[in-house]
Amino acid sequence: MILILLTFLFAGAAYAAERFPPPDLGPSYSWPQNVQGLPRAGWLAFLDMAMLLGALIAAGLIVYKWRSRRALVWLSVFSLGYFGFFRKGCICPIGSIQNVAQGLFDPGFVVPIVVIVFFALPVFFALAIGRVFCGGVCPHGALQELLTVKRIRIPDWLAGGLGMLRYFYLGFAVLLAATGTSYFICQYDPFISFFRMSARFGGWILAGAFLLASMIIYRPYCRFLCPYGAILGICSRFALKKVRITSSDCALCDQCREECPMDSIRAARRPVAAKKVQS
Repeated sequence: MILILLTFLFAGAAYAAERFPPPDLGPSYSWPQNVQGLPRAGWLAFLDMAMLLGALIAAGLIVYKWRSRRALVWLSVFSLGYFGFFRKGCICPIGSIQNVAQGLFDPGFVVPIVVIVFFALPVFFALAIGRVFCGGVCPHGALQELLTVKRIRIPDWLAGGLGMLRYFYLGFAVLLAATGTSYFICQYDPFISFFRMSARFGGWILAGAFLLASMIIYRPYCRFLCPYGAILGICSRFALKKVRITSSDCALCDQCREECPMDSIRAARRPVAAKKVQS
């Protein structure tokens, strides 16, 4: 429903861009070079959307039907190669937050249809089956996971406090984009420099800091700073289907809680009878 609504909201503006070509300023004028790269045209844009849809469907099947951790890792490797290094991190659902925010508050701003799809598709899947985008499709998360060497466990109170930063980051970035001030998320994305192999000195410092942190902290950007993860986290709370531990097979050993790299499993609630037997 959200995907359909956003499509109707921005479809007119998206196609309006093609009806107004750039003005002819004469043969002596040369247009400035676009340093950010031109948008993909024609079937290439549809290829990107098809790749995203296919990867989300594959992630859902892997998580709910096949339950294969190895398959999910290979899907992450594919997503990292295509959406990360081949597409150089653009177009990105994380950065699409800014385009959508500016499009909602600025009637004259054109939001391409491919940006709308990249923003809405993972949200739709999060409402249906949870955050499968974060688990196996996001190139940012895949890069951090593949770099993990030895994971240290962060205390629950500290992880909970740091996790609140992404909501403040989301609000701040939306405010800047809605007012047309800047695209803060893209400007300080810690992994774009690595995907494009080009950045200023400060960008390399930021990328290196997150890459080094990823070796000992499991997905630090995803857990504590990603604004799109904050949106998907809220949507996943209302998901029609959620990943659950089979209660009939649970031995209440809490091993899953200790092994979960995202620290997303709470301690099992032991029945009163079980406590009496153990005592």
